[in-house]
Amino acid sequence: MWPAIVIVLLLILGICLALIGKRTGLWARSHQPGRQVGMEAAWQSWLTNGGMDEAQYRMRADLLNAVNDAVPESVHTSLLEFEESLRTDAKPMLRVRGELMDSIDRRQLNSEILKLSEDMRTNLRKSHPEILQTDEATRAYILANELRIAVLREYAGLCYGDCADGDWFDVYQKASRLRQRSTRNYIERVLGGTQSATDDARFHTMTLMDGEIRTRLLQVPPGTRFPGFGKAPEHSSEPA
Repeated sequence: MWPAIVIVLLLILGICLALIGKRTGLWARSHQPGRQVGMEAAWQSWLTNGGMDEAQYRMRADLLNAVNDAVPESVHTSLLEFEESLRTDAKPMLRVRGELMDSIDRRQLNSEILKLSEDMRTNLRKSHPEILQTDEATRAYILANELRIAVLREYAGLCYGDCADGDWFDVYQKASRLRQRSTRNYIERVLGGTQSATDDARFHTMTLMDGEIRTRLLQVPPGTRFPGFGKAPEHSSEPA
């Protein structure tokens, strides 16, 4: 499993480098400050947007039905506080993009922790008190984090045009899934007493690669689409 994951991450990094090389000049020439669209507008847009496709609408409905009434209010307050912190930021779009990356990683890591055996989850939580201490709390956090991601993504699109199918977000989700799956495998080896120097080296390599992918994706111009990511294109009679 390890070699295949490393190969995929290398391919992702190669795609990032190729597209950045082609479009960095355009980004430097065309980037303009974001429009004055507030977080409140993004929140209302996500709640009421009738332009969603069926899958997006179903995801929104399922997410809102899955959380208790206090969660949207808490997420709403957190997002408004985050927006306030952007007012003095020299590069607010990159801060939003970085926050989305962090949220993706938190979602994926907590999802992978839930896939550990019960004994391993118990041992991991005992040795790391900063980790959510129950499965129920972890699942609740994942849902709240998912809501926050959805609205932040809406905000990035409205404010900076930084939301497109198959863009950096989809690429980073793929890289995060691979990295956190490997993190779970590494945790299993550590807790199971089968950790080796090779495991340590591979984990270190993947950590470095993940950081490089993140750095490169922060440089990608808004709207850049990566081939092979996002939703499958609809059939069309027009030539490719």
